[in-house]
Amino acid sequence: MPIVSSTHTVGHAQIDGRRYVEETHTDELGAKFVRTYGPVHELDYVAVRTSYAQQFNDQLAEAEAAALIGNES
Repeated sequence: MPIVSSTHTVGHAQIDGRRYVEETHTDELGAKFVRTYGPVHELDYVAVRTSYAQQFNDQLAEAEAAALIGNES
């Protein structure tokens, strides 16, 4: 199922200024997939989130295709 919505939340700054980031990706059936990364220094969180959503979409499509192929035997 393709990802239809993605959001992120940036945590409070650590003593060195780095932050943890939590992304939530939602597929077309409403299932939510959460990814946490960091701590990281300031970066383009939207670009990171968008790139990961595309990679995750590809992984979901591959898994769905593999499941369909496996069910045909």
